[in-house]
Amino acid sequence: MIHEYRTYTIEPGQLDTYLALAESKVVPIRNDDYGLLTAFWTSEFGVLNQVHHIWEYQSVDHRQQLRHELAQNRRWCDEFLAGAWPTMQTQEVRFMRPQGQLGQIASHSAFYERRIYRCPAGKFTDLGLAVQGRPRDPAASLFGVWISESPQPNEVVEIVAYPDLHSRLADRTTAAPQRDWLSQHAALLQHVESTMLLPIGISPVK
Repeated sequence: MIHEYRTYTIEPGQLDTYLALAESKVVPIRNDDYGLLTAFWTSEFGVLNQVHHIWEYQSVDHRQQLRHELAQNRRWCDEFLAGAWPTMQTQEVRFMRPQGQLGQIASHSAFYERRIYRCPAGKFTDLGLAVQGRPRDPAASLFGVWISESPQPNEVVEIVAYPDLHSRLADRTTAAPQRDWLSQHAALLQHVESTMLLPIGISPVK
């Protein structure tokens, strides 16, 4: 199984236009025929005016086949892409391998945090295990941990759901459990970045 994580940076002032198209066209046109939609968010902290979405495929070859078929779908090209492309500044694609099953997220979750951890070459397996075991506030729900395959190997992606900002602040990096975890695994960590995400209406996880 492979997950494709797509990040689009939208032109300032065009996010509503893009989201209206996504909400009205993506699921009705694609259904599950061209990959399984796993999650769909907008960014709220970090880089703004971004959308983040994850698609599931059996393999990279399976993804290539379905993307080719999607490109032949005239409704997709005419009703979605024709309006969505002019709103975009950049598109980024990341291929990731999930480490275990994705978590079941409670419906009361308010927002998600995506973290990307970069490690020394060849240490991604060790870092993936360390991230899976990272201490979190009891109210937090682990959505998933992935090892990145491309375009940047030696990275681990973690997504956690929080019911409120208070629960996230309990996991701040200066809190004792987080400080101890970072100290324990410092040799595996070269860089850590965080983005806060809000699910949109068509997202399978809310």
